Amino acid sequence: MAFSTDDKEFICSVCGEKSVHTVLTEAEPPSGVPDLDLRPAGAPRKYMKYQVMECPNCGYCNSTLDIPFYPEKEYLSSDEYKSCSGIHTPNTDASRLIKKALALTGNHSYKDAVKSWLSAAWLLDDDCDINNAAECRRSAVKIIDGHPAAFKGDNNFKVLMADLLRRSGNFDRVVREFEGVAFRSQLMTAIAFFEVQLAAQGDDAAHRADEVPGVSAK
Repeated sequence: MAFSTDDKEFICSVCGEKSVHTVLTEAEPPSGVPDLDLRPAGAPRKYMKYQVMECPNCGYCNSTLDIPFYPEKEYLSSDEYKSCSGIHTPNTDASRLIKKALALTGNHSYKDAVKSWLSAAWLLDDDCDINNAAECRRSAVKIIDGHPAAFKGDNNFKVLMADLLRRSGNFDRVVREFEGVAFRSQLMTAIAFFEVQLAAQGDDAAHRADEVPGVSAK
């Protein structure tokens, strides 16, 4: 079996209501080479809907509902939150991940917010909803740009930024900011160089890590 689940009861930290949610209890590890944005290959691509819960009463979304939400709870009734920041999609799992990203941003959990925006983009990629997937990536870029102190010195997010920009069509910025950039990690330097090559060609498609010239990815 690729994965197993169980139903558990959670108390919402915002409104105090109880609700039952399906949680992942056992999962098959990734098999294969990830994408450049670290989307895993194999079975884990099916697990993303278990990354988020939504309170049926107040609409709070997070990894689990017992995680505190520090801003005013009225934010959950705001147009920005309820409209998923203007990203309209019939994919309810993607919508919940977007709301999770907004909640995490409110909690100042900026790195996790970027990851949630990216997970939403992956689901929209699968739906061939290219415009909304790109908008999710732009929202992730805005978080990194808007909170530089949270990402300072983290080269993993620096290299991820190149893919977020390229996949959302900002080719000029990829070339401008990453051309000739060297990291301590030879792998990161090679990925950045490859991202620049792809951007220069106007390529906004997904690419796997084993496509990077001179890199053996397993």
